[in-house]
Amino acid sequence: MKFLLPLYSCALVVFTVSASNHIELPEYHFIELQEVLKQVEDHAPIFKEQKESIEIAKANTLFAKSAEGSKININLRGQSIHEDRPDQPYRGRKEFYGSIIIRKPLFHWGALRAQSRISLIQEAIALNNLNHFLDELKVNVRSSYLDLFVLSKQVKIARSSLQNAEENFTKVKGKSKLGLSSDIIVKNENIELLKQKILLEDINRSLESAKKSFIQLTGWNGPLTFEENNNSFESLQLDHTFGESLPVLLTTHSSRITRQINHEINVEKNRLTIAKSGLKPKVNLISAFFQDQVPLADDSFTRNNALVGLEVNWAIWDSSKSRAEKLKSFANKRILELSLERESRSFRLEIENMRSQLDSLAKRVEMTRQLVVLSEKKLSISKTELESDRITPSQFMEAQMALNRSKIQRLQSVCDYIKMRNRYEALITTSYE
Repeated sequence: MKFLLPLYSCALVVFTVSASNHIELPEYHFIELQEVLKQVEDHAPIFKEQKESIEIAKANTLFAKSAEGSKININLRGQSIHEDRPDQPYRGRKEFYGSIIIRKPLFHWGALRAQSRISLIQEAIALNNLNHFLDELKVNVRSSYLDLFVLSKQVKIARSSLQNAEENFTKVKGKSKLGLSSDIIVKNENIELLKQKILLEDINRSLESAKKSFIQLTGWNGPLTFEENNNSFESLQLDHTFGESLPVLLTTHSSRITRQINHEINVEKNRLTIAKSGLKPKVNLISAFFQDQVPLADDSFTRNNALVGLEVNWAIWDSSKSRAEKLKSFANKRILELSLERESRSFRLEIENMRSQLDSLAKRVEMTRQLVVLSEKKLSISKTELESDRITPSQFMEAQMALNRSKIQRLQSVCDYIKMRNRYEALITTSYE
């Protein structure tokens, strides 16, 4: 859902696009995540609530514009009159009157037009905020999905480790019966088995809790399989070079907050116009048709009247209300201008900080890849030593677990980089025109 701003252009961010930009998007690798992102706008409960703010803003715009338009009032009146006149018989009669009054503002020193502009700006701010909220929601959906994916991998590894622990315990127990293994080794293997069961239970609980939070966030009602497109995410972990395809800024840019502050500055300018008009005469056009009763000595008759004229309303003194409003608008405008300068500096620092974090995360990915390679070599050596009875099954299992932990660290590093990259792009790119 992308809205177009009806007012005020904003600075755009231009960046180079490469194929790896798409590769580093999580939905490129998971079809079900693509489906979740497509439907999040219509199904996410929290976004449905936010969309109602647009209707309120539109209603406020209509309300403000109505002050510039014509007002038509129709009045119909029926009455029964009973008269007791001196020296005349008691009489009763029924009368019906009608009137139509049209009032059109002609000249209010720009106050009504300024109020309409304020409502349009506020509607634009609401649209901006809704688009920003949707972008943030999608960023959070991607991050939550990747967290779930990591947890699902941890569950698979924990199950595999539990199976290995059960096999080791069975082997050691069998050797113990033959007198080939001591009781302490059996106890150690039993302890490792219980540890793996506890670990698997903890990870399963975390995964189920995270799934419920994801469903609440997105409104997704389908299964979550985490199925990859031809193991593309696995390939990304192994050989993709991170940190080389970051967007390169080519023009000046502005954050959502700076754009909003600019809008609010324009609001204060229009409020100043309204305040200045407070003690000036307001001119309206009046047109009316009405009926009245003309009494006669012995009777009466209904008269039809039509008029067209000007109405002038002039507030001479308002106990410094207009002056206070002008001072307030001047002060608010100055505060916003100072906030704009501060936010521009803060936004630049935030971008630089995120780029630095992305560089660091890219290095971390490379280090975790090296850690996996070393852990694989260690496991290979441990397997040989286990076959030669130079280490215990527990020590061999520790090597297996070290390899599993290093793989999870590698996966977590890749996911952390992608999440930060996604948040970085959401920060510097604009959804508005």
